Amino acid sequence: MQDSDDFALHAWVDESMRQKAAPAPLYLLGAVVADPAQCDPAREQLRDILPKGAPKLHWSDMVDREKTRATAVVTSFDIAHLVVVGAPLDHRKQERARAHCMERLYWELGQMGVTTAFLEAREKSQRKKDLQLVDALRGKGTMPAGLRVEIGFPRDEPMLWIPDQVLGAMGDAEQAQSKWFAQYQGTVQRIDIEL
Repeated sequence: MQDSDDFALHAWVDESMRQKAAPAPLYLLGAVVADPAQCDPAREQLRDILPKGAPKLHWSDMVDREKTRATAVVTSFDIAHLVVVGAPLDHRKQERARAHCMERLYWELGQMGVTTAFLEAREKSQRKKDLQLVDALRGKGTMPAGLRVEIGFPRDEPMLWIPDQVLGAMGDAEQAQSKWFAQYQGTVQRIDIEL
């Protein structure tokens, strides 16, 4: 049994963009929040549904049957979902959009008591920008003091697959395909910000 003094919350974070067929171009930044000590069963279930030959669950690479199966698995988990949606997205200013959404997401995660956030790894230069943003936000005093940020690799950490699934379903819902996102039945906290 886990001691209450050992209780922690971690977040796993991913991004998505919808620039076509949505009412306005969107930048979506999603986090799944869970007790890391309780995540191994979720990791196992996610690995069990991984399409043959795929390194990770990636919404845009999945066919409808795989999306339906993944959505059923993800919605069965006892976890919190948080998505910051920035609009309108200027495709020439994606990093700016990410920074604005990240600042809000970090604040929200701090309010939830999250101690560690794992960002899905991007290119090396982009990872450097992500960590520089953390330093800049700490300098501004807008970064929660107790929140540590690390880079995570989806081939090693299936928890990073979950926000991809949520963002994919939400993005599809923005494009009038709500059958997957409807299954989340209000469990996703959405925060809209203007870019």
